[in-house]
Amino acid sequence: MLSTNRSKQSAIRQKSRRAVWTGATASALAVVLAGAVAGPAWAVPGEARKVHVEGHLIPVEQSGDVYRVTGGLVGTYNLQSERVGTAWTYWDTQIRDIDGTASVTGCVDQNQNQSCDRAEPSGGLKLTFNRVASFDTGTGRLLEGVSTHQLIRNGRFSGGVLTIRDIPVHNGDAVVLRYEGDLEITQPTVNSKRAD
Repeated sequence: MLSTNRSKQSAIRQKSRRAVWTGATASALAVVLAGAVAGPAWAVPGEARKVHVEGHLIPVEQSGDVYRVTGGLVGTYNLQSERVGTAWTYWDTQIRDIDGTASVTGCVDQNQNQSCDRAEPSGGLKLTFNRVASFDTGTGRLLEGVSTHQLIRNGRFSGGVLTIRDIPVHNGDAVVLRYEGDLEITQPTVNSKRAD
């Protein structure tokens, strides 16, 4: 009887040691996983990351196809070409489906100082777009326009989409252009060789 009690106690001790060990292992694993989730997101060289940008395109006077870019992007927007694919009239409104190309030369203004700093992703963004715009048939004035710009891979910019809205100001000819979208930026690879 004494030996069976000792063997039961021994089995209980082994089970409780296993339970403590299993609990400690689970706790350690939880700490490691929590640290991995809560830790900083490290940028891997050569991989793309998404950056959200938004702001305005401001017309440059006496240059109908050139705009100053402000906000998340800083630089110059150039309308290079556009072609009306189809157009139709509904009551007193003409609607046009327009395809074209454009470019932005500048940078992603990460610190919001309205200038391109050395460390900020910069270069030329080549864009193709589709724009749907409506015009008053009597005056030819723009009523509304929306375009989707697809970024063509170029330099550190590996992709992305910008939406640009044309918003008429009051009932005049002035138009505010607002852009918003996500760009994919490739992290530069670091040269591991050091100069001696």
